Parts: sequence; structure tokens; C-alpha cells
Amino acid sequence: MSAIQESEDHLTRSEVETVLSDFQAADWHRAKSIAVVFCLNLTDWSADDLLQEAMFKLLSGARIWPRDIHPLVVLKTVMHSITSNIHKRNELSPIDVNVVVDQVELDLDDKLPTVQGMTTLTPEVETSDKQQIAALYAALGGDEDLELLVVEWADGIRGAEAREELGWDDKKYDAVRQRLLRRLAVLDPDRSKK
Repeated sequence: MSAIQESEDHLTRSEVETVLSDFQAADWHRAKSIAVVFCLNLTDWSADDLLQEAMFKLLSGARIWPRDIHPLVVLKTVMHSITSNIHKRNELSPIDVNVVVDQVELDLDDKLPTVQGMTTLTPEVETSDKQQIAALYAALGGDEDLELLVVEWADGIRGAEAREELGWDDKKYDAVRQRLLRRLAVLDPDRSKK
């Protein structure tokens, strides 16, 4: 029996390979943009690493690819699962990835070298960032178009360039942009007054 069992509710390994090989440059750009967002709070993981790991899990059968689900949604779900597991593993680790060890001069006469630590991320900032991201994704309500637009905006891509990257016409881009702005206004009602 293969790693990916034959089933009517998910793709076979060859079907997964076909879907991934049919990806266009714009699809890969969108997938990488989603990976960039998931890697924001990860140490030692690049967007390419995360995307590669997600594809490996799908091709090896460690994760299944449900039928009739948009490929970017499947990749996003797998990447979310991977990063969630990394965060859980980091929380249980005795090593704090947010502490940077500063270089110190070592006096060879000293028996015990000393290390001066320097933190770049306070617990308050980390908590605030996580709360803001969680609030944003909750406000998006699983709307794929809104999530894709947020990824583009987070990447610094706006207007006609974002519309082009997403492959949307003017009407769709404007409608999604207005929906997103309304959802963001709910999160920060004073934003328009600033």
C-alpha cells in the first residue's frame, strides 16, 4: 500500500504531483507570500524552508490533500500546522530563541567564561504581536480572498501591482479591498482618525 492511500476524499500522490507541477509563477509567489507570513515569528526558518516542508509532507503522504479544496488553501493549512508544531516545540524547549548571545572577550586566565545576554523581543511585544495577528485572522473569518490580499499587503504590494499579482480584475480587487478595510476598521475604529 502506498504512503498516500487511494481514496475518493483526497488526492493520490500522482495527483498531488500533477497539481504542484501545474502551478504557475503567480501561484508560487502567492504560496511563498503565505509562507513569509507564517515565518514572521520563527527563528531559523525561511519561507522557502516552510514551503518545501509543506510540499514534502503532502508528497510523502504525511499530510493528505483533500479533493475540491483550492491548492493555496491546502498549502496554507499544512504550513499553519507545521508552524504551530514548531511554536509548541519552541515553547517546551529549554533554549530561548529570542535571546541573542553577545560576543564577549574571554580572558584566558578566567576559569569560567561569562556570557552577556541580550533580548530583542520582550514578552509583552511578543504577546501583543500574537494577539494582533490572531485578531486579524479572526476578523478575516476564513475568507480566502481577504487572506490573500492581507498577504500581499504584508509583503508591501499594493494597488495595481497587488491586483496583478493576485490575478484579479479591477472590480474584484476593489470589492475585496473594501471588505478588508471594513474588517480592519472594526479592529481599530480610531485608525481613520489618525
